[in-house]
Amino acid sequence: MPSQRSLLARSGLAIGAALAVGLAACAQEEQRETDETTANLISSSVAAPSGGQGLAAPSRPVPLEDLGYTMGDPAAPVQLVEFSDFGCGYCRKFHEEIWPTLEEEYVETGKVYWKYVPMILGIFPNAEEAAQAGECAAEQGRFREMQDRLFRDQSVWKNSNQAEADLTAMAEELGLDMPRWSQCVESGMRDDRIASGTRISQQAGVRGTPTFFVIGYAPLPGALPLELFREVLDTAHAAAMRGEGPATGG
Repeated sequence: MPSQRSLLARSGLAIGAALAVGLAACAQEEQRETDETTANLISSSVAAPSGGQGLAAPSRPVPLEDLGYTMGDPAAPVQLVEFSDFGCGYCRKFHEEIWPTLEEEYVETGKVYWKYVPMILGIFPNAEEAAQAGECAAEQGRFREMQDRLFRDQSVWKNSNQAEADLTAMAEELGLDMPRWSQCVESGMRDDRIASGTRISQQAGVRGTPTFFVIGYAPLPGALPLELFREVLDTAHAAAMRGEGPATGG
């Protein structure tokens, strides 16, 4: 069996190539080939129409740097992009059981800069409505509170025949400005962000959620438990501190 070091061996891709950490157990129905230009896809705007399920293609493509929600120091030596679907049970499990430890040990200590990008696989009931609820809470600066609530009560809205009412109740309980939130949802003013996140995930070869890209390393798929996730981040951080990796040619 190859060592963790060999699994994290430097790739021959140009700057911006990504290590795909496959905590991806909520799989799409349709398999997609990973585009070999992942480096460019992860750093550029999304323009091609979407052929997947869920939201339609964005009418106004949004660049990755303008998508999602960032945590930590932008100058951190390790940078990571997470693609996640609110309807995915493994995303909920990661968010509740693994993410708090990683945030404390790696994000808050300045080791990792983390970007969370909501997207839609197209296989979970009411996931589009949940993503809209999150984005419209973000429009009021309250994304993380709604993110926590959406995952905590996933079984409520996901299995509901009145998801819109359930999500509205959540927004009310969070104390959001309800006329503003409702208008955001009804007008679809944040839909381009969701559609762009979905499209860029498809172009990057995301087949399931959550999927993580640690910038600078070759693909490493697999359902990683906390300890192995720590090994991945520790190895990437140590390499960055030594000035090694594909981006430096070390």
